[in-house]
Amino acid sequence: MKEKIIKKEDFITTKWAGGETTQLAIYPEDATLSEKNFLWRVSSATFTSTQSEFSDFSGYQRYILPLEGKLSLYHKGLYNRELDKYEVEYFDGSWSTFSENTLDCRDYNFIVKSGNSSKMQILRAGDECFLQNSEIVTLFSMKDFVINLCNHNEKRNIDGFSLFVIETDSQEKISITSADSPIIITEFVIN
Repeated sequence: MKEKIIKKEDFITTKWAGGETTQLAIYPEDATLSEKNFLWRVSSATFTSTQSEFSDFSGYQRYILPLEGKLSLYHKGLYNRELDKYEVEYFDGSWSTFSENTLDCRDYNFIVKSGNSSKMQILRAGDECFLQNSEIVTLFSMKDFVINLCNHNEKRNIDGFSLFVIETDSQEKISITSADSPIIITEFVIN
């Protein structure tokens, strides 16, 4: 098993038409968003407007949730959805998607190349999760949290707004020992 912590100061923040986007991690690490040559990307965006149009990510699947503020999604010709904080929306990156949000909104995004096995869910203090063999897993929270790597009987203290990344080489059980804020976990199976 490999692990690393990516700290806030190592994130990459860039402007986009509706605000700022902060890339927490991209895989492979030498991939770029503009070339769309990545298998997955984790990011968080803020808004300077109350309405925006999502970028076309044909060939990708998207997960999104609001960390702060309010966020409503409109998938043109399909359906609309108002999201509560930490409520996950999963949709095709080729869809024509628009959003309405409050100006204090911050979202969290997980974009995955289509055809790959992945998921995003929310964990809280006391929750356990079983990780598969050959996965890349990220854990993120707005506030500090403690995770127990059960197979190794080791704890990790993770600072808020940092990304904890685990690459598994066998099945692994994790548990959240303490957390004052929900923890977002993404899982990507390496083919």
